[in-house]
Amino acid sequence: MPNCEVYVVGSYGVAFWIVGEVPAPGETLLGSGFAFGNGGKGSNQAIGAARLGARCKLLAGVGTDKFGSEALELWRVEGVDCSQVRQTAETPTMAGIIILDAEGENRIITDPGANARLTTTDVEIFAATWKSPAILLTQLEIPVETAARAIAIGKARGLMTILNPAPARALPKEVLANVDILTPNQSEARILLGLEADDRQADAEIASRLRDLGVGHVVMTRGADGALIAGPDGMTQIASYPVDVVDTTGAGDAFNGALAAGLASGLSLTEAVRRGTAAGAIAVTKKLVVPALPDGRQIEELMKIGTARQ
Repeated sequence: MPNCEVYVVGSYGVAFWIVGEVPAPGETLLGSGFAFGNGGKGSNQAIGAARLGARCKLLAGVGTDKFGSEALELWRVEGVDCSQVRQTAETPTMAGIIILDAEGENRIITDPGANARLTTTDVEIFAATWKSPAILLTQLEIPVETAARAIAIGKARGLMTILNPAPARALPKEVLANVDILTPNQSEARILLGLEADDRQADAEIASRLRDLGVGHVVMTRGADGALIAGPDGMTQIASYPVDVVDTTGAGDAFNGALAAGLASGLSLTEAVRRGTAAGAIAVTKKLVVPALPDGRQIEELMKIGTARQ
């Protein structure tokens, strides 16, 4: 289904970064490298897809505050259709605080703000603009019932439905049964099954169990180990692209945006995942998420280098 649209139902927020250790209760520590910028999984993924040529339309919730106004301008600049974004004066725009350690690994806490007010009615109004074939991409920084309604309508309308289950939580089987492509990382995949995030079962077994719940394909992102695709025809390993890690915060969003854009352009799932893996690798080489989201030229260059090394 080449040149189809990508509809994103998700979140927007502002993020504040600082490099340092997590303090103990009552403890104050000095950090460094403070920065702030645009965030929210829905927004990040929509921008990531748009930079790769996809025609994106976004439903998200923002406040009528300064951050909400800046978000609308950001989407206009990035070429994301934000005509369906909901603004509310009752709650502020989402904010998140990210602590990075010396290795670039992150710990994040967020207040969902206006995203928590995104309703199933908002989705139904948005869905009136959808045309098939298309891609429907959503995440879990919005109410679960809102994401679930988007997936259900998308499935019923013949759209390809993608769920990035982050932040991870257990989901009813009937929600997962409407998901064509599920894109958890390793810990999220385990949490979806009610397991501990560090459960030692093999990734292939975890992916197989998720498919048993009715998911069409599981695409598990595995950091430096690339990605695992599990589908009706078996499992495929996608190699990673070795890079110098600075900040892992935007890797999943870069992956999902590139995956959706690739599928919308007519690529096979395997090729779209390969591009997503390259996008995620590029994203971890910079601080701040939006500035790190790659364009097509960057992805092509990294994929050429990766092929040459094989």
